[in-house]
Amino acid sequence: MKLGTLLLRNAAIGLSQLEAALRNQVLYGGRLGTNLVELGYIDLELLSAYLAELSGFPIATPTLLDQADPGLLEKLGADDAHRLGAIPLGYLAEGNVAVGLVEPHDTQAVDQIAGRLGAHVTPYVVPELRALYYLEKLFGLPRRARFVRSGRTADGQEPEIPDERRRTQPAAGMVMPPALTLEPRRRRPTSQAPLGGTVPFAIGFGAACERIDGATNRDQIAEAFVAYAQGRCDALVVFLIRDGNALGWRGWVAPPAVPRRPIEELSLPLGGASSLQSAHDAGQPFVGSPPSAARPVEKQLWAALATQPEPFAVLVVPVLVKQRAVNLVYAHTSSAPPSQLVAELGELAVRAQASYLRLIRQARGS
Repeated sequence: MKLGTLLLRNAAIGLSQLEAALRNQVLYGGRLGTNLVELGYIDLELLSAYLAELSGFPIATPTLLDQADPGLLEKLGADDAHRLGAIPLGYLAEGNVAVGLVEPHDTQAVDQIAGRLGAHVTPYVVPELRALYYLEKLFGLPRRARFVRSGRTADGQEPEIPDERRRTQPAAGMVMPPALTLEPRRRRPTSQAPLGGTVPFAIGFGAACERIDGATNRDQIAEAFVAYAQGRCDALVVFLIRDGNALGWRGWVAPPAVPRRPIEELSLPLGGASSLQSAHDAGQPFVGSPPSAARPVEKQLWAALATQPEPFAVLVVPVLVKQRAVNLVYAHTSSAPPSQLVAELGELAVRAQASYLRLIRQARGS
């Protein structure tokens, strides 16, 4: 039985709530339970109880996680703990270790952990959100921006795990750029040199369209944008839009530049005047110089991407689902973004919208 079916059967959630969580899962990722908690439909304790019922494994409670054995944590190591979604809790008996797992039925992960710890592993189930919090707390592994929440829950209470790293929107007025007119897209001959001139195209525009049209999950959509960017842009970042922030999801930076921080840790406020805010509010591509002379948001992004010198102009294309921006695709080149790049990224965004809607329908029907 699936988690959604179990929750519906026990009247813990309604059908409309399940559909909303499935929609958010397609758009923003994370497990179904994570999205139900984030939407305020259930809390982590109730989710833990249902995961235990569904999996047949005991719960890795906050008390057990707070008392995790330091020697076992060190033995497993931060990288493997993060990769396997695992937190060693302590010895149940000689040669038998309790381990909190996001995927307790993953026998390959259990075997790998047993090999690292040199002991038999007894799995305990832990919700994804709680596991990510304790991976950060115990191992110093920062959560991806997508899993850092701000504000209050649906019942008006503070979130279970407060975090100050997600910034709120600053108060300021909007300065909109001049209206943009897209030129008709022209097919590029296969022999044409890359726009950047130094990096070959990873894939053609047609191949990027096919990848997005045939995507079977959200990650394939983002990866198609990144592959398309190689050889055409100096940098491209696909952002998720949540809680009034643009959260890094996937990205690419042309060598020799190396980002100073992982794309997944980026969190930029949508407020004031910025190219991201303009594209988000208008629901249309933004192209040109950032609207604020100080460029506070863009400067944060350029610093994270190790962009030198600062771009003369940028391009931001929104991906809309039901008239709401769910992604912003940011790109810059060494000169003003070519009209061909603007048109093709715009068309890829329209195709991404269609793929999201298809994946949402499939999730609801499964």
